Amino acid sequence: MAGEVMTGLPEGIMTEIEYWAEREKVDKHTLMTKIIEEGLSAWKMNKALEMYKLQKVTLWKAAEIAGVSLVEILAELPRRKIVFQYDPEELKEDLEYARGK
Repeated sequence: MAGEVMTGLPEGIMTEIEYWAEREKVDKHTLMTKIIEEGLSAWKMNKALEMYKLQKVTLWKAAEIAGVSLVEILAELPRRKIVFQYDPEELKEDLEYARGK
């Protein structure tokens, strides 16, 4: 199944994909892969920040989950109106994590 294009998508979505593939001068598979990669990246960022907001993970771990740098995830906090939260225990966890423990 790996490497196959998903079939059975609604007709409206396939029409959009065909339109944009033609406009971007790429094949449908390439466009669908790009869309899925972008969507997965955004989903991971949303999930990571949700976990951070609920204090389930540290900011460092949230960055790892999202697949971005600490600087990148820090930049997202004000955009999404998420309060930066950090306590001594989180600092300890992040330092241990950074040291590979």
